[in-house]
Amino acid sequence: MAQERAWQGGTDGTSWMHRNLVRIVRHVPLRLMYGFAALFVVPCYFAFSKGYKPMYHYFNRRLGWRPWRAFFGVYRNYCRFSQVILDRFYMFSGGKFDVEVENYHLYQELADDEPGFMILSAHVGCYELAGYSLVATKKRFNALAFGEEAEAIVENRERLFKDTNIRIIPVKDDLSHLFALNDALDNGESVSFPSDRLLGKQRTVTCEFLGAPAQFPMGAFALAAQRDLPVLTVNVMKASAKRYKVYVNRLRKEGEKRDERINGYVRQYVGHLEEVLRKYPEQWFNYYEFWDGE
Repeated sequence: MAQERAWQGGTDGTSWMHRNLVRIVRHVPLRLMYGFAALFVVPCYFAFSKGYKPMYHYFNRRLGWRPWRAFFGVYRNYCRFSQVILDRFYMFSGGKFDVEVENYHLYQELADDEPGFMILSAHVGCYELAGYSLVATKKRFNALAFGEEAEAIVENRERLFKDTNIRIIPVKDDLSHLFALNDALDNGESVSFPSDRLLGKQRTVTCEFLGAPAQFPMGAFALAAQRDLPVLTVNVMKASAKRYKVYVNRLRKEGEKRDERINGYVRQYVGHLEEVLRKYPEQWFNYYEFWDGE
C-alpha cells in the first residue's frame, strides 16, 4: 500500500506533479513515457522500495519461478504498474484504449434487470477502466474508492464521470459509505468492491490462493450472502500498450446457510483471480506480504 501511495499519494506537491503529468501525456507518445519510467523511475523503486521482498515471494514461492526469473519478475511488475498509472493519466487527458470484454452479456443481463447487484474487483490490472467499459444505461455504477489519492486524480476522475451514470463512493472513517452503498443496492443499482485487501480490523475469510492460505476481507461476500444478491467478478488486464481485456464472471450461490454462501463466493472469487494471474502474472499489485506465514 505504501508503494501505491508513493506513485499516487495525496500531498500538494504530488497533486501539482499529477496535473502536469496530465498535460505531458497529451503531447508525449505513451510508449515513450513507458520507456522513460522503465529506465529512470522504476529502478529507484526497485532499489529502495519495501515492496520488493513481498513481490519476490509472490513470484518465487507462489508462482514457483526460479530466483533470477523472480528477480526480473519484480522489475517487470514495477514497470507494468508504472504503465497502468500512466494509462490512468492518459485517460484523464482524453486518451482512449481498445477494450475487449469477455462475457459482457453477464454484465448486461444484470444491468438490464431490476434488482441491484455486486461487482467484486481486485488490485490487478487497471480496474478503473471498467468504469469506462461497463457503463450501463439503466443502472448507476457505484464504485467504492479506498486510499489517499491526490487531488488531481480525484478532480480528473470526477470530470470524466460527470456525464455518465458512474458514482465514486469514498470510504470514510465515519462509515457513511456503508449507508451510501446500501441505498444504492436498495435502489437497484450496482456496487463495486475491491475484495482482496484488508484495511483496519476487518473480519476475514481464509482461502487457499496460489497454493497457500491467505486472508480476504469478509465484508463484500457477507453482504452478498445476506442480501442474496447477484455477484460478478470483473478484472481489467493490460494486454498491450493500447489494449485492455476485461474478464467478467458470475459467481454461483452455493448452500443455503450464510457461512456456506460466503465461503462459496470467496472460493469462486479466488479461482477467477488465480485464472487472470496465471495469464498476467506481472499484474498483481499488492505490495505487502499477502499470504499467511510469508
